[in-house]
Amino acid sequence: MEKGSKTLSPSAAARTSAPRWPRSGSLRGLGWLDRSIDPLDGLEIGRANVLHGATAQYVDPRLRPETRQVKAMAADACVVELLENSDLPRHVELGYYREMAEVLRTLTLPSEGYGDEPKSEADVLLAAAARIQAALPTGWTVQAKTGVGGMDDSTNTSRRPDSRLSLMREGKTLLAYVVEAKRAMASNNLLPAINQLLALQGAKPTNSARMQPMLVARYLSPQQQRVLQERGIAYADATGNLYLTSDDPLILLSDRGASADPWRGPGRPTTSLKGLPAARLVRALADFVPPYSVADLADLAGASLGAAYRLSDYLVNEGLLTRGERGPITDVDWPELLRRWSQEARYLDTSTTRGFLEPRGLDSLVEKLGKQTSSQRYAVSGSLATQPYASYAEARLGLVHADDPPRLASDLGLRPVEAGANVILAAPRSPVVFERTSTWRDITIVAPSQAVADLLGGPGRNPAEGDYLLNWMKENPDAWRRRFHR
Repeated sequence: MEKGSKTLSPSAAARTSAPRWPRSGSLRGLGWLDRSIDPLDGLEIGRANVLHGATAQYVDPRLRPETRQVKAMAADACVVELLENSDLPRHVELGYYREMAEVLRTLTLPSEGYGDEPKSEADVLLAAAARIQAALPTGWTVQAKTGVGGMDDSTNTSRRPDSRLSLMREGKTLLAYVVEAKRAMASNNLLPAINQLLALQGAKPTNSARMQPMLVARYLSPQQQRVLQERGIAYADATGNLYLTSDDPLILLSDRGASADPWRGPGRPTTSLKGLPAARLVRALADFVPPYSVADLADLAGASLGAAYRLSDYLVNEGLLTRGERGPITDVDWPELLRRWSQEARYLDTSTTRGFLEPRGLDSLVEKLGKQTSSQRYAVSGSLATQPYASYAEARLGLVHADDPPRLASDLGLRPVEAGANVILAAPRSPVVFERTSTWRDITIVAPSQAVADLLGGPGRNPAEGDYLLNWMKENPDAWRRRFHR
């Protein structure tokens, strides 16, 4: 083995500087040369009783698993320069080789997409480290140390971090992180993970450099990323979402990966806010102040109980809803929920729309709507619906949801146009736009929660108007949110 290791060394300098291999007894204990492995396993060569010999089934030594194992061992030794460890205890030696084998994979990115799902916390760390490395400028490297979990030593019961990660330049460590790795991160486990990180950071010996806290996971939702940024916690996930910052040295590294978990299994059919049940449930969650049960939510929204449970489970995992196990809904992040809904289910995508021109302007439109005696159902949204609450500027585009837009256009004397419209008539797929409406200047306007969603997902300056209305809604929740009464 000594001779083999010298033959495989890439250079004489590496041979002279590389430490000695472990004793052969230690190698046998590592399990690399497992004689239970069939040398033909995985090879496209027929099996034979005679494995070595001049037969038709002869296996070239270069193809045998033992050969590949020995070469992999030697490559590990050459690349990472194995420490002199022939006298180390067996469990330390095992952990060291396992760690070194993992370090070699830190710079490997999938050839396309997000690659295979990380199966362990070590896989998560290595995938995240690879994403960080890909985002760094030339000359910078990432050094990740895995397999350091457990207790510090036999006399110390404090938990050690899952790993450590360093940013290096020209061989010098500029920034070091104490890392908590999670294969899956449910939102209700985020705060405990943050507290664990801060405890690990605070437990660092006073005579060593202070490490920054970092959380890595298979996937981190936008809501989780926002919470981590607010807490000053660096993060990275296996899809490429990452955020690392430091004041000394001055570093800001940020990148965007997947906007949804690409490895989410089929067990949770609700993975978005699209669809008619979602529209009803989102509006109810925004309009009614909890607490209430999932069954109550279904009744308030006019949706099925199954849809309510599926959506609430999805929102809990996304960090937008708080619900105890088998308990009621206690809190809703309705501003972020409405933002997400406005982007995933824009009325321009989910409704049939047509542009019209009111020659005399939107004031004339409001007057005509106020005089309407037709039994047709309609509700004004967009810029006009903000006027009673938080008018951003003079309205330029009117949005009206109606059961029969062509008929309403005819009643109001609107002219259909391909360009230059100042009125949009929409035939909504979901009747939720007509729920919890109010009256202003004798016309029917949608609820603020509907108006803000239509604006945030609308054209032109509508998103800015939506932000302005959303800020007003945050400051005045009692003016539009309703209390739940059984």
